[in-house]
Amino acid sequence: MKFHTQLKANDIFKFSLAYTYSGLQLILAIAMVAVGVYMCVTGMGAADGQSNMIFGIVLIVLFVVVNPLMLYVKAKKQAIENPVYKMKTYYTLNEDGIFVELGEDSATIEWARVLKISHVMGLNILYTGRKQAFVFPDYELGEDKDKMLSYMKEHMKAARRTPKASAGQDISKYSKVPVKEENKEQDEKTEK
Repeated sequence: MKFHTQLKANDIFKFSLAYTYSGLQLILAIAMVAVGVYMCVTGMGAADGQSNMIFGIVLIVLFVVVNPLMLYVKAKKQAIENPVYKMKTYYTLNEDGIFVELGEDSATIEWARVLKISHVMGLNILYTGRKQAFVFPDYELGEDKDKMLSYMKEHMKAARRTPKASAGQDISKYSKVPVKEENKEQDEKTEK
């Protein structure tokens, strides 16, 4: 299966927004907005609560308007200046992994390196590390989107089930022991 993507500023913005407002950052943003709302409500009831209301409004605007706006400006700048976003990236799904071609560069992402796939705001995000991800917008995957995503998920699961051997070693620590040494160990145990 083959497909290609060319991320636009809006796609980069959605990914940045999803990344920024996930985990602890999301909890912090919700808490700050809640504090802002609380300060606005308590400021309305108090005679001298105008400063509370102003601070509450500033908190709400900061987390609901300013931060997303800054992310959008950054995404727009990346889409214009970063040469990676000016070219199409071609992907080929196969048994070994995902073969990626960008301009004259190419590489294979092995299925064992893929940590998870998530779907957020019309984007399929394939994580290969804490700060490494490939983004596939729904509109780029087309009609075969479900077929491709299930193919990726199946191969990810299969790669996790396959036992991994460390560099140059087999799965069993005894598989590399020469037969003479193994027999010698058995003889020593028998003598005792």
